[in-house]
Amino acid sequence: MPRRSPAASHAPVPFDPAAAHAVRYALGLSPAMVARSLAESYAMPVPPTQVIAWETGAAHPSERELIALARVLWCLPGQLMGGREESLRDHRLALDLPQDQVARRLRITPREYAKLEVHWTGDRNLTRDLAEVLRLDAPTLVRVCEREEELEELLRRAIDGRWQAQVRPVLDLVPTLSERWVSEALQTLAAEKATSSALWGGSTTPAPTQEEEVGQLERFWALVTPV
Repeated sequence: MPRRSPAASHAPVPFDPAAAHAVRYALGLSPAMVARSLAESYAMPVPPTQVIAWETGAAHPSERELIALARVLWCLPGQLMGGREESLRDHRLALDLPQDQVARRLRITPREYAKLEVHWTGDRNLTRDLAEVLRLDAPTLVRVCEREEELEELLRRAIDGRWQAQVRPVLDLVPTLSERWVSEALQTLAAEKATSSALWGGSTTPAPTQEEEVGQLERFWALVTPV
């Protein structure tokens, strides 16, 4: 499974040119009208050709330009990002939330949140609050907090027959899940691995490959996601 590099939080903000064009077109606005609104309302002297360049993919808006463009187009930035959010910063921007507002809702200082947004180390309660504020489902929460490897290690321990001891650690990583769901999922994973080992007639099995770990993680998400 691809891992997000530490530089991802500083990467250009995601942007979907086709989505930007579609929203502008649906509002009946011309590139010139958008450019005029950007200049008048946000002191952003962007020519109509720049708006067209964004919509064709020839240019990429900055974070400030994306937020202003979304407001001019009467939509959330996330609608112009095309579901390409990769980091906590991206998900915050998608909802047009400034850092200080997120910090206030998490009951921490803006400086503390700025550090956590780059490298999340929040405890269970703070992580649960983060998921609520940024509207993150469980898999996305684990991914953007860069905790997939930790979760995969806990799943490895669980399928080796020690699943009961992994329930609380898993809940620390994914506090938005219920304890019952996690317990049942880990027990199922352990039982499935035991059955697989018995069918192959081996009392011991080799360490899982990266592909197998990905499969275990996907299976876990399927088990804890209510239908």
